[in-house]
This record gives sequence, structure tokens and C-alpha cells, in this order.
Amino acid sequence: MNGIYAAEDGQNLTSNNNITHTTTNNITTTQSSSSENNAKYYEYQTDVHAAGEGTPSFTNQQITQAAIDVKKFLEGNKYLPEYITINGIKVNQATFLQLLTTTTLKINNSDNTTTPLITVNQPPAGTETTTPRTLTQTEYLTMAQNIQNYITDNGRAPSTVGTVFGNIKFQSLLYLYSRALNMHETYGALPTFLAVRPWNNIPITDTNKKTITTQDITNTATEVKNFLEYHKYLPEYITINGIVVNQATFLQLLTQTTLKINNNDNTPLTLTNTKTPTTGTETTTPGTLTQTEYLTMAQNIQNYITDNGRAPSTVGTVFGNIKFQSLLYLYSRALNMEKTYGALPTFLAVRPWNNIPITDTNKKTITTQDITNTATEVKNFLEYHKYLPEYITINGIVVNQATFLQLLTQTTLKINNNDNTPLTLTNTKTPTTGTETTIPGTLTKNEYLQLAQNIQTFIENNGQAPGTITSSLGNMKFESLLYMYSRVLSSYKTSDNILPLLITVRPWFSSNIPIRDEFFTIQQITKTAIEVKNFLEGNKYLPEFITVNGVVMNQSQFIYLITTATIHINTGDTSLISLINANKPGTGSETIAGGIILQNEYITLAKNIKNYIENNQKAPGVVSTSLGQMSYQATLYMYCRILNQNNLNHELPVFINVKPWKTANIPINDKTTFTVAEVTSAAVDVKLFVDGNGSLPEWITVGGVFLNQSQFLHLLTSSVILINSQSSGSVKPVNAGLPSTTIKDDLSAGSLSTARFVQLAEEIKTYIEENKKGPSSVTADLGTTSFKSLIYMYSRILQQYKLHQTLPSNIILKNWTTPIYDNQFTNQDIIKTAKEVKVFFDGNGYLPEYITVSKVVVNQAQFLHLLVTATLKINNSSGSSTYLQSVALPQSSYEKINSGNINLASYITLAQSIYDHTTANQAAAGSFDINLGKISFPSQLYLFSSVLDSFQKNQQLPESIYVKAWKTTRNIGTTSYGNVVVSGPYGNLMSSVKIAYIVGVHPIEWASHQAIMEAIEAYDNSLAHCYYIYKVSVTKDASNYEKGRMNGQLLANMFAVPEIKVKKYNMAIDIHSNVGNWAQTRFVFSPISGGSSEFLAWVIKNRIGWLSYFSPPSQTSPQYVTIPLIQGGIPAILYETYTYEPYDVTRSHANDFVSVVDGLVF
Repeated sequence: MNGIYAAEDGQNLTSNNNITHTTTNNITTTQSSSSENNAKYYEYQTDVHAAGEGTPSFTNQQITQAAIDVKKFLEGNKYLPEYITINGIKVNQATFLQLLTTTTLKINNSDNTTTPLITVNQPPAGTETTTPRTLTQTEYLTMAQNIQNYITDNGRAPSTVGTVFGNIKFQSLLYLYSRALNMHETYGALPTFLAVRPWNNIPITDTNKKTITTQDITNTATEVKNFLEYHKYLPEYITINGIVVNQATFLQLLTQTTLKINNNDNTPLTLTNTKTPTTGTETTTPGTLTQTEYLTMAQNIQNYITDNGRAPSTVGTVFGNIKFQSLLYLYSRALNMEKTYGALPTFLAVRPWNNIPITDTNKKTITTQDITNTATEVKNFLEYHKYLPEYITINGIVVNQATFLQLLTQTTLKINNNDNTPLTLTNTKTPTTGTETTIPGTLTKNEYLQLAQNIQTFIENNGQAPGTITSSLGNMKFESLLYMYSRVLSSYKTSDNILPLLITVRPWFSSNIPIRDEFFTIQQITKTAIEVKNFLEGNKYLPEFITVNGVVMNQSQFIYLITTATIHINTGDTSLISLINANKPGTGSETIAGGIILQNEYITLAKNIKNYIENNQKAPGVVSTSLGQMSYQATLYMYCRILNQNNLNHELPVFINVKPWKTANIPINDKTTFTVAEVTSAAVDVKLFVDGNGSLPEWITVGGVFLNQSQFLHLLTSSVILINSQSSGSVKPVNAGLPSTTIKDDLSAGSLSTARFVQLAEEIKTYIEENKKGPSSVTADLGTTSFKSLIYMYSRILQQYKLHQTLPSNIILKNWTTPIYDNQFTNQDIIKTAKEVKVFFDGNGYLPEYITVSKVVVNQAQFLHLLVTATLKINNSSGSSTYLQSVALPQSSYEKINSGNINLASYITLAQSIYDHTTANQAAAGSFDINLGKISFPSQLYLFSSVLDSFQKNQQLPESIYVKAWKTTRNIGTTSYGNVVVSGPYGNLMSSVKIAYIVGVHPIEWASHQAIMEAIEAYDNSLAHCYYIYKVSVTKDASNYEKGRMNGQLLANMFAVPEIKVKKYNMAIDIHSNVGNWAQTRFVFSPISGGSSEFLAWVIKNRIGWLSYFSPPSQTSPQYVTIPLIQGGIPAILYETYTYEPYDVTRSHANDFVSVVDGLVF
């Protein structure tokens, strides 16, 4: 049997001084105090071996089993057994190492022969210097053979064995090969890799991994990158899926993996344990490696490691020397990018070590747009700081100045050739210092393009940028070239992607920076014109100085540029426009009226202004136009808008709007055409304006544009013609003035058919276009129609079109009068709406303020006129349409009626009376007398809505209809201790002022409540305002002073207060009386000081001689009634009378109080 024994020399295994351990094989072992200094060969011994027998030998399996036992013993006890038993034979450690290495080699060679036992002495103590690593199978097999050779030559085991990691001592070797055979037993094959650790790193876990894949290295690269970016230093050792390597070996694997991925090579990697390099000095500067560059560098690193057995300290690049640590970080980032994006990066950033973290771009290409954008940034940086940035970042890619010049010139050439393919990044060395001899001047486009090609050729031939380049203006130094091409591309970016025709050149001095090109393209001028327009419209004033493509100028100079640009656009001239010297504009008085200026005129004006500035070195203060004298500010704004329109529509506008130079006139909205919808909308606005004011507006806004009356009439007639022809186009305005004379209407009232008013529209449109003004009048079928009546008529036509989406069949025409209603309604239209109004009232308890009949909104009086007209027509079997009339609401309306039925004859008579009154007076009557009493205006409206609703249901007018008094009493809340009812309305039913009286809160004070209710009843038909009485009735404990008061207060708070707040009364008055325990007995007050409640209370007090303003020291009801009302936005006061005065006094005072309240103004 196999066993493991440990004991000091000469000791008995069962000595009481020893500590007993139990192994996994249930073999008793004893810990030795020392097992390293026994250099004598220990004679093997066994209980079964007899003298004279042959030399023992062991099978591979026996030695493997012993190796497994030793591994377990060591990992359990943290020390090696001094003796090891193999098949009953004890051997020392040195002999066991010889057997382990022999077996390992035999297994590798598939040799199953037994291994004879030989004598091996223990080694002397050795010093271990190894670092954590991993041996390949080839390496530990070679080392096994070396150990065999050493033992054969020396008769003892080696103290240490040298490796690329350092010296591995004897004990570590024994543990290493025990683990190798354990792995073989476990997995059926020797391990591909074996871990190496300094002694005392127990246990050691080995990997059964057969190969290292590119995926393994990629994953580990990400881990190393993350570790470095967090800790700011590299890990000393790196674990790759269980395989530990040093930094140098990891760099070998990183570069090998990078190359394999690039070659689509998925075969396993070769682990080459590599020595760490000596310290190197880094001289690199920031830059970016292309994929080709870092792949070439990876191959160079591989070659160096192959030739030298160690990693390089530094690698030389165009940026300088990159040291070992930076290389490891660089390739870790490369593989992390491949893992993240599925491909090796096109570019890799280079930075000196300690620039951690480094962010790489996933950008695949560098485009001309990238360089153009960066050129603008470099230009702006230089012009601000007066020096060039040392390094330039192009959308995440860092390059040096020389490389950027290579990209600038490459981009310039590509743009000129309409080549949109990606750029080639060629890392270029910075040039030596050059001497500049250039003189100020300009280079043409052809010249700077040829220079760009020369620079490209120089870089291709020399690998670095030129110190100077020869031009027609002398030698230009490197910095000047970089600045010039940055300006070329910046100009390209800001000028609608057009390379400049000229570029200014100045010697390289900070005093010459920035360099401004004082010649401009139309695009550059237009861009600034738009900016000035936007500035003016946002700030309401012009900037004193204006910047065009970086050149600052005054307003006169800018006016010169925008007028010249307008002329160039008109003639198709694309040449550059040069800046001229000009002083501030002069001054002058503006007389211009609002209107439009046509293209021919503003082109002529532009020429005149341009000539004036060239001759006088300043812009004119005012310029003469067909609309009057226009100030230079208005002129500048106008041409900015002209260029803006050209930019939007790619043609100069047919006309431009002009207004006097006033803040209120800014912005001016420019349009070239108007839709029928825009004209129709304006027509509706004009009709409403005329109906409300009795006159035309001087200026009409159409689609945001101010037009005069003649221009608007042209749009109206053009739109009518367009609608009639069923075209979907738009209408163009014309330049037209007002009529030269004013002529009044001379018409016989009547109407025009569609055909006739369309024909008239064509005549008016033609007249305006030919005469550039509106007609004073037009003579047609019904007589002479004035200019303003024409506008009103066509506005009404389009208003009808908007309502019905068709032109009206005829239009009313009569002498100027307003308003004229063209809306016609059938009986069915009116009947349908009558039903809706009845349903609305029945559901809400009040009439709608405005009523919509067939899309037309009318007031209550107009609707009443329609109701009675339809009723009369139905009664007369007439199906003709009813025109809408102008009918005003009554100023007041009172009702004193008993509910009951009114028969057909009576309500037809009433309908006729209402019709006659509204027709004659253009206003509704407040009331009419009928058999049931005096019927109010609201009851009239509801009555005839009910009549027509009945007609719709039964297809005949009702023989009688029930009339209910408008005044009602309704219960708004009931509890176990009482209820609240509201009665009304009282007084003027048409009044907008509505006041609530609250009575009964304190039931014992009944006299004051009764007096107020009687007073309101008495004055019902003469009160100016409208009133409602909220009566609180306490049914439980009413006679109990405390309980009755509290019940009344709760009822009022629960029911009256919420409704009064919802209905938004103008005022609420809580009625009370007192027994005279206070300083005053008849008084009013507001429970909250200040505000409208107190003000109203004082007004009432001041108008009644017997009344005081007094706030009692103790109050109970306000917190339940008046205070919540005031807090809810309703002015509320209390009125107190004297409980013990005679009732006739209380009643008389109630009359006074009600009268004064009715005189309040709200």
C-alpha cells in the first residue's frame, strides 16, 4: 500500500512528542520539525522486502497515486512529508522528485514501463526567486528532463531550478510535479499549463485549459484596462482564465492576439513566457495611430520578443518613443474596442504614460466634414489666443500640427474635386523652423489649391510637413499655411459649402491675427443679413456694428454690401463684393406710409443707394420711394429681409412690405403669396371689425402681413375668383394705393347673384392691377357702390364661404350701413337649435348666453327673433329662409306672471308683437303683457323654444303651451334639522349684477328676515339688479336660542354658501337682528377688515342716516356664512336690525336698505 510518513531522523513514528495528523488515505503521519537538512541518501525500507531481492520498481500509476497523496497532504498541512511510501516502500523527498519527473516524462512519451528505485540525496537549502507565472507543457517537460540530468550527474536533487521567472526551489518543484500527475489522473492527460508560485502559496489551483484563445486575451485586456484606469497602475501579474503571466508575457499575448484578429486567425495562441524589460524613457507626444501603424508596431514587438526573450523597453514611433507600460495599455484598449464594437479600432490614441484614462474613438473614418468643423475650431482658437494649439482633436482623434496640415490640404483638394471619400490619416512629423518672406496680399482659389497639392507631395516624399512653401507672395511658413487652410475651410463651411475665390495672406505675426478677408460672397452677406434681421426683430434696434465673415463694419458699409448683393442676385453676378470705406449714415425725416414695394422699385433703389455710398462715403439718411421717404434704418431692415426671402425661396421676392421705422412695426412679416384660407380668415376679421365699429380698419393683417385697403380688396376679389373656379392655388398681392377720391353709395337695396358678384370681382381685380390703386366706386346693377362697401361686401362673401364652404347664392347690397347679416336659416335650422336650447335650460336651469345656429353664433335677442319668425312662418305654411338680423338684448326685463297655458292664437299674437318690436327697434323688449300677466324676455325665449320643440315632435304647432313663471323656488338641501330653499330671480332679469340675500340663519330673528323678503317682493318690478333669496328654515329646536342658531348656521354653511360661491354672485348679505345688548342696534359690518366687503358696507352705511357701521365684540354666524364667502371671493356683509322695534319700523328700514343696495355700482 502507499503511504506518507513524516518524522525526524531516529525518531519513533509514535513518539509522544509528535503531533498526529490523519491524511485522506487514513494513514497516520507525524509532523517533523525539519525535513530540509537531511542531505544523506536514506536507505529505503519495507516490511516485505527481504535481503538479496532485486531493486524495487514502480508503475506510473503507483507514482501518480503517491503524487496525489503528497499534494493532498501538503495542501492540508502546509508542509511536505519527510518520507513518502510508494507501494510499501518509503522514499525521501529527493527520490520522490526523481520518480515524479521520470513519470511525467514517461507519460508524455506514452512509456508504461516501470521505474526502478535509485538512490537520490536530499539537496542543500536553496533560495527561491521565482515570481508568479505559468509554465507551458513544453517548459515543465524540459525542466523535468533537466532535473533528471542533474540528479544523474550529481546524485542528489537540485536545490533550485532556474527559469525565466527566477529560481524555483526544490520543495516547489516537488509540489509542481505532484500537481502535474494529479491533473493527469483527473483529466487523463498532462496539463497544458502549470502554475508557478513562490513556496508557501498553498494551495495552488491549476487550470485544465488546453489553449489560450483570442477571446481569452480580449476579455483579460478589458479587465487590465479597467484595473489600470481605476488604480492608475498596472497589475504586476495578469490572470488569463486561470493562467497567470507577467506584464511582458501579457504584452506578447496582446500583440499576438491583435495580429491574429486582424488576420481572422482563430487558432490558439502560443504562450511565450517573456522577461520584463529594463526601464525605458518615454518621449512620445500625443497623437493617434492608424490601424496599419499599430498593427505594424505589434509585429515589431513580436519580432523583438522572439529575438530577445524579453519585451522591449520602448518602441519608436513618429510621435517619439512609447514605453513598455504605455504599449501594454494601448493594446489592452485596442482589444477592448474590438470586444465592444466587433472590430479592431481604425484609430488608437497615443498619450504619454500617466494620461489615464485615455478615451479612444470608434470612428471608422475621417471625413471632409470632420476636418472642416475642426478647421473652424482651430481658426477660432488661434484668433483668440494668438497661437496655434499644439495638438488638435478631430472628433476624438488627436493629431499634431503637421498631421493636421496634411489633413487640411487633403480636405481642400477633395472638396474641390467633389470627392466625398474618407481621408487618409498620415502621421506627419513637425517641420524644422522656416523663414517666412511673404508679403501681404491675396491668393486666388487656383493658387491655394496648387499650394495644397505641393504640400501633399512634400509630405509624401519627406514624412514631415514643410518648414516653408513657396507662393506668389513669397515663402509662407508652416504656421501661416495651417492658419490659411483653416480659414479656407471655415469660409467653405459658412458660405454654403463653396470654397472662397480669394484668400487673404499676411506674414505670421500676432499683430496680423486675426486675418479678415474684406471681400465677400453673396452667401456670406446673406448669412449676416439674416442674423441682423433676427437681432433686430428680437431686440427692436439695429446693431451699431455688424460682422460679416469675421470683418466688423458700420451700418453704411453693411448697407453697401446688402444693396450690392441684391443687385448681383438680380443680374446673376456671382463675383465677390469688396468692402469700401464709408462713414455712418446721415439723418433725415421719414415720411413713408405702410405698403409694399415691388421688385423693380427696390432694385432701382439698391442701385441708387450703392452709387450714393460710392460717391459720398456714407449711406443716405433717407431714400425716396413710391411710398414716401424711407429712413436708412428701414432701408437696412428691408434689404436684410429681401436677402432672407431670396435665401428661403431661391429667388428675389416680387414685393417687400414696408412700414415706418417704429418699434411697434417690428417685426415685419414678409410673404409672397397668400392662401385662400388666410384671406378668408382676414375677411371674417374685417367683417367683425366693421360690425363692431361701423368703419373699415385702415390696415388689414393677412397671414401676419399688413396690407392697405386696396391691396386687401385685390386679395378678396382674387380669392372669390379662385374659389369660383374651384382652383387650389394661392393669390399674390399687388402694389396698390388707395383711391384718389371718395364716393358715397347710391344704391337701391337688393342683392347680387353669385355669377354677378364673381364678374364684378374680375373687373375690380383687373382695375387694381392696371391702375395700381383701388377704385373709388363701381357702378353695377343696383347703382353706384363705394370703395368701402365693396370691401365690406366681399368680406361678407368670404365669411359666408368660411361658414358653408361654398360661395353664397346671393349677397345683400345696400347703401353703407352696418352690420349687414348675410346668414340665412331654414325653419329646420331654427327648430333644431330651439330643441337644443330647451334641453340646455332644462338640464342647467339657465339659458345659454350665446347660441349657435347652423355654425353661426348669435345672441339671445337675435335667436328670439329667429324663433318668432320661424313660428310665424310655420303658422303661415311658409318654408322660406330667415335672414339673421341685428337685435340687441333688452336693457331690463321684469316678470309678473302666473304659470298656466297659453293657446295657439295668443302665442301667435305674442310672436307677431315680438317680431314687430325687434324689426322696428333692432332690440328685444324686456316684457310683454299676455293673458297670464307680464312675460319676461327669458320666458319669451324659453316659450318659443318649447313651441318649436313641440312642432318638431308632432309636426304641427301646439294648440296650447304651458308657460311657467321664470321665478322659481327650489330646495337646495335638507337635513334632519331643517332645509334651505332659494327663490328668484327678483328684479331685472337682464342685469349682470346678481345679489344673494340670506335669511333665517338665526330663526328667532324672523322679523328682520320677513321684512327683507317683503321689501324685495314689493320692489320686484323696479329693481335695477337681479336678486335671489336663500331662506334657511330650521325645523328642529328652532325656538331654542343656542341650538336653533347653530342649526341655522350649519344649514347655511352646508348648502347656501357653496352655491353662492359657485354661481359667483356680486354680493351676499346675511340678515339678522339683535336684542340691543351692544352699543349699536341697527348696523352693517364686514367680518373681515379691508377689501370690497368692508367698502360696500361703508357705502351702504353712508347712504342711510339711521344705519351705523359696527362690528360686534362677539359674533357667531360669520365663521359659518360670511367669512367662508369672503374667502371664496364673494363680497359678503351682515345687516342687523333691532329685535324689539315695531315691525313697521323694521319693514320701513328694509325698504330703505333694499333700495340703497340696488343703487350700488359693481
